[in-house]
Amino acid sequence: MEKIISIQREELSQRTLGKAPLLAEEDRHARWKSLHKATFVGNLREEKVLIFLQSEAEAVYRVETTLWACTPEWAVFKDGLRIPVDAIVRVEFYQASEE
Repeated sequence: MEKIISIQREELSQRTLGKAPLLAEEDRHARWKSLHKATFVGNLREEKVLIFLQSEAEAVYRVETTLWACTPEWAVFKDGLRIPVDAIVRVEFYQASEE
């Protein structure tokens, strides 16, 4: 079982990230689809998501933030902060009661 550590977005620049363990092309495609949905949610709805990031150690960081953009290599947050897409384990969305 993975140890999950909640951190603030501002702490990301002080953390060392590892590469998320993805086993198949299907997993990479699902992550890419989630990142694009998170970009939509962040820019149009102005809502935050939970992003889980692989640490260099055996832990996973959980960050509640707004994703502003993503490229095949980078996820970009407020103030130009960016992280490698390969470090992202998964993205979780908040479910509104009316959805």
